[in-house]
Amino acid sequence: MSHERLRLKAADPQDLAVIAACLQDARIPLREMAFMPGERRFAAAFVRYRRELLADPTSCVGLTECPSALVFEGVAEVKYRGLDPNDLDRELCLLTIATEPGRRHLIHIDLVFEGDVWIQLRTDAIRCRLEDFGEAVPCRRTPCDHFAQASYAELAGDAAPA
Repeated sequence: MSHERLRLKAADPQDLAVIAACLQDARIPLREMAFMPGERRFAAAFVRYRRELLADPTSCVGLTECPSALVFEGVAEVKYRGLDPNDLDRELCLLTIATEPGRRHLIHIDLVFEGDVWIQLRTDAIRCRLEDFGEAVPCRRTPCDHFAQASYAELAGDAAPA
């Protein structure tokens, strides 16, 4: 098992796109996210797939996962849609991180999850870091598992028509 740990910083939308790519399909229970308004910090502990170590990043063969901390500094406000903040055991799957201009704050950073869930961070600057922690392990489930289940449902005729 490779002991390489990812450490990235983002200060602009292009940097943030790299972090978003590293976190694509990462899982997180709601209880592993926290906004600390006094410190103007939002932190989240994801389990991310380490695709960057694969010869073929589109394959799931040999894919490992590890815990990874995503931290945003300078966050003035957090908004959300599509989730119950009291459902702390709900596991979310990150699709992407996007930015857009804001009104009161210069930048809105959207964490977009499966199931039409998003968390919006409102800030005046992108100050973000992503850092792996803990040990990497073989995946207990992969994004390929999701695609295989969807394909089986289609073959079995259980899939909803497009």
